[in-house]
Formats: sequence, C-alpha cells, structure tokens
Amino acid sequence: KDTVAIGGLTLTNFTFAEVACTSGLKNWGSMPFDGVLGLGFQSISSNPGLTVMQALVQSGELEKPVFGFYLTRDAPGELVFGGVDPSHVASEFTWVDVVREGWWAVTLDSVKLGSILSVSSTPMAIVDSGTSMIAGPQREVDAIIAMIGAQTVQGMYVVGCDAQLPTLGFVFGGRDFNLSMQDLTVDRVGNLCVLGIQSVDMGMPMWVLGDIFMRKYYVQFDWGQR
Repeated sequence: KDTVAIGGLTLTNFTFAEVACTSGLKNWGSMPFDGVLGLGFQSISSNPGLTVMQALVQSGELEKPVFGFYLTRDAPGELVFGGVDPSHVASEFTWVDVVREGWWAVTLDSVKLGSILSVSSTPMAIVDSGTSMIAGPQREVDAIIAMIGAQTVQGMYVVGCDAQLPTLGFVFGGRDFNLSMQDLTVDRVGNLCVLGIQSVDMGMPMWVLGDIFMRKYYVQFDWGQR
C-alpha cells in the first residue's frame, strides 16, 4: 500500500496491484508510461478493494463526483477530477445513462455512414479512454471498410488521403456524433492515410469509442449520476 497523489488530491494507504509479467500487453516496453490507472467501475476490477475514483468520491475531496477528459492531437491533454475545464467545452453536454456498469457503456441507437446508411445493429457502446482507436464487431467493421474502399496494409486500414469519404456517425442520447476522415486518421504514409478503426471481440457485441472519439468530443464521466 502507498499514497496516491493526483494533482492536489491525495489517497493514503491505497492498494496497488504489482504486475510481474507484461507479456500480454503488446509493446509495453516501448510505451512512455509505467502503469495503468483504471477509471471503470469496481465490478470489473480484479481486486476487491476500492478503485481510485471510488476512493476519491468517498474521501470528500472532489467538488463533484465526476471527471472530464480533454484530448487533442497536437497539444497536451487534460484530466480533471471533480469537474470539467469549461475552457475546452464548446456546447452543452449530452447526457446518456450507463446501461452496464463495469465499463462506461451506453445504449447505441445506430452507427451510420453519411447521413442515412445504417451499418450496425449492435446495441451498446463503451466510451473508453484506455482504448486508442474506434473498435467494433468484425462483421460490422468489415462492412464499413468495404463500403469506404479501404485496403488492409500490415493489419491497418488505409485509404488515399484525397478520398472523399462519408462521416462515420454513432447515434446515442438522441444525437449523432460524427467523425470525419480527418478525425479517424491516425497516421499518414505518403498519400495514404491510416484509419484508427479496428475489430474487437469483447465476448458480446459492442463498439468501443476510444481516444479518437474523445479527441473530437469532450467527455464528462458522471460517477454520481451514472
């Protein structure tokens, strides 16, 4: 046990989990960090103790039982515990209920290419800062890739950077959250753009909206209201 200090917040006598083998974490040795701070719910924790967010809420140190992420492509990001940074919030928040505690999972109404074509029947999406890309069921990802004419190169999906692609939209909370090709691009090699889309098997059908989504949309996680 040790003291956890995050900004001006402090948790004393807090339990850490020590990792003895990182072979299951791809490229861990080259990553610029040396630990993981989980912000999901206790039900998916391998330890029966409190999560960091649970402990912070119980400590009374937070102004509100929420945390907010600001992520951007070319500048430092920001994680606020106890509120949000209004200087990074451009509009009113769209509130969506958590439907499966463990992850921050919400009801997904549809996934659309452009303004009309629905390409998914998956009923749930997870908003997850621990995932870099947009990930979905293999069959639905394959359909999207085929429709936009992307090619597979070394396990990644690529398109010509001059391609005119429709937006990829996720509909929940009564609103369309659209991502353009520029939003989806994670790298550029010559005139080819690498897209941050991948397939994932979570044991149940779901989409994972990772950092690519969170760079476009400021996300406030409301631990109190859920």
